[in-house]
Amino acid sequence: MTKEQKEEQKDNKPPTGTLERCYTPPGLKEKKPKYILIIILNIIITLASLFVYHNYILKHQQNQNIVGVDIKGFLEKQKAGMVNGKISEEQFKANMDKLEVMVNDLGKRKVVLMSDVILRGAEIVGIQ
Repeated sequence: MTKEQKEEQKDNKPPTGTLERCYTPPGLKEKKPKYILIIILNIIITLASLFVYHNYILKHQQNQNIVGVDIKGFLEKQKAGMVNGKISEEQFKANMDKLEVMVNDLGKRKVVLMSDVILRGAEIVGIQ
């Protein structure tokens, strides 16, 4: 081997020290991250998780309905019945207990308001 060939071999050798890790052989290309692929996958995963949250988790929490109860009308009927003598005090107490049972039977997931408070958009339940 001539001196020139030895010098070329020395030039082609990877440098020693910390830079040795970054050396890429001449036949191989460096792998660069594919940012577009990463961004697309991130968008897909985010949209999928939002879809699942909105349709399966949040939907169950929003099943809480608002229901109006016509308490004012019920009490007016009871008052008119007592004044006319059609309803006794025991019947009035029994009707009030029926009101309480009916409101409790509406369920825990429903918000019960007086029908006078509700303007629109909620179911109004009449009391028998």
